[in-house]
Amino acid sequence: MSSDKSDKRDKPGIADTGDVSPEQRGLARRIAKAGYATRRQSEEMVRSGRVRVNGRRHLDPYMTVTQDQEIMIDGVPMTEIIRSYYAFYKPDNVSTHPTGGHRTRLLSEFLPREVPGIRPAGRLDAGTTGLLLLSNDSAWNAAAASGHGFDKEFLVTVVGVVSDNQIEVMAAGVQLPRVGYLHPSLVSIESRFDHNSVFRIALSGGKVRQIRALCTAMHLIIEKIHRVSIGPVKLGLLKPGRYRLLSQMEIEGIREGV
Repeated sequence: MSSDKSDKRDKPGIADTGDVSPEQRGLARRIAKAGYATRRQSEEMVRSGRVRVNGRRHLDPYMTVTQDQEIMIDGVPMTEIIRSYYAFYKPDNVSTHPTGGHRTRLLSEFLPREVPGIRPAGRLDAGTTGLLLLSNDSAWNAAAASGHGFDKEFLVTVVGVVSDNQIEVMAAGVQLPRVGYLHPSLVSIESRFDHNSVFRIALSGGKVRQIRALCTAMHLIIEKIHRVSIGPVKLGLLKPGRYRLLSQMEIEGIREGV
């Protein structure tokens, strides 16, 4: 009789305790580790009958498979995919994830179709534009999304004139409801007109919700948020809807938190 621990080793939300060797894992997890899809997507692939093991269709995403068993997805043998890393210029009104009825285009329309398992590193809401990192390396994506060890930099357009005093207050750090103490590493004015102003802000972690909370606290009405850099990766001269491969230095800079 199998123990509870072995029964649950590949269930969602249960940590890998080390009982299962890398040579012996659940089917969906094997597919996810190979880089073809997220764990949840891999489970759906198995349940929908798209996966065969040693020529036989299996519908249980948690069945144990070993490295010497042949896994086929849609009739094609599964192999470890080549890891690919991209910088993408996300246009306005493009959603990184399905938004349940909103009239937005999906990120998937822009992604390279020849690269399996490509996914965004984190999210940007439909109205936020600029740099988005993409890869089929889930651990790297998690590091890029967390922003641990590096800044994410934005240009924020707001209604009306931003005063020097407001810039100084933001730069000094602000205690925000539901966000906590926010201390940007950089806040500076880019342009200032009667109808709107643009300021540059760099944050460790760099969540858009932090910027929105900060502007609310400063009584600033946001017109646009545009991300221009993530750690060592700059948006540069990319055009909206286009992407480029990252350099090895950029890839390692994200991985190492430089």
